[in-house]
Amino acid sequence: MDDFENESFFRKNAIWLVVLAGLVIFGFLLFKGWDKIVNEEIDGMVTITGSFSCLPLKTGVEVSGECTLGVKSRDGFYFALDISRIQDANTDLKAEDTIAVTGTLESKDKISISEWSDYDIMGIVLVNTLLRTR
Repeated sequence: MDDFENESFFRKNAIWLVVLAGLVIFGFLLFKGWDKIVNEEIDGMVTITGSFSCLPLKTGVEVSGECTLGVKSRDGFYFALDISRIQDANTDLKAEDTIAVTGTLESKDKISISEWSDYDIMGIVLVNTLLRTR
């Protein structure tokens, strides 16, 4: 009788251990990329947070007048901002303000034929939203 009770006890606990292991694996897979941009692969939308700053010129290009403002991401890359698609642009932004930009990222190959061809940037963001952050 004791063998039967021990076998039943182990079987019940084994089932609970399998259920617990399944929940742990599911939780790990669910939260593995929780801080990543979900829609980037689907619709090309990106969110870049960084400072509103002057875009760096390519080597050998001379400065003409004022600087062109873009965003310097937290990882040190520069992006040009095309704000022609948004209606209510935030006009009181100053250089070095911390901003968050959401929009579609145009690749480097389109830079060479654009107005940003003189700048050393990673891409052009077609801005949907532009917000000041902290």
